[in-house]
Amino acid sequence: MPLPGNRTLNSADLTAYTPSCGASPVAAYVRVPFRCRVLKVSGILGGAITTADGTITVSANAATLATFTVTQAGSAAGQLFSAVPPSPTYLNEDDVIVLTPSGASGAAIPMHFSISVRTA
Repeated sequence: MPLPGNRTLNSADLTAYTPSCGASPVAAYVRVPFRCRVLKVSGILGGAITTADGTITVSANAATLATFTVTQAGSAAGQLFSAVPPSPTYLNEDDVIVLTPSGASGAAIPMHFSISVRTA
């Protein structure tokens, strides 16, 4: 039986979507709704990428917040990839988070993103 997670009332998940993290990558964008600290970023593949691993770079205000690798070997729809920022990262209301895919291959492979944040 799974145990309940400890989720504080001042936490939220921001979501974004890209229609292609493969051969023709398209960046995804999300607005920050309140002053917050970024806790974790993650992405779920919508299909298998081919030939090469991909990298997702998460940035805001011209600074890289985190990166994570989307591995090609055994990739399939529904796989989860994530990263925790290496140092505490704070953002302000109306900042824009950019999730930029690169390096992967495969035509029009979608990816859904989630950014966990907590009010600062």
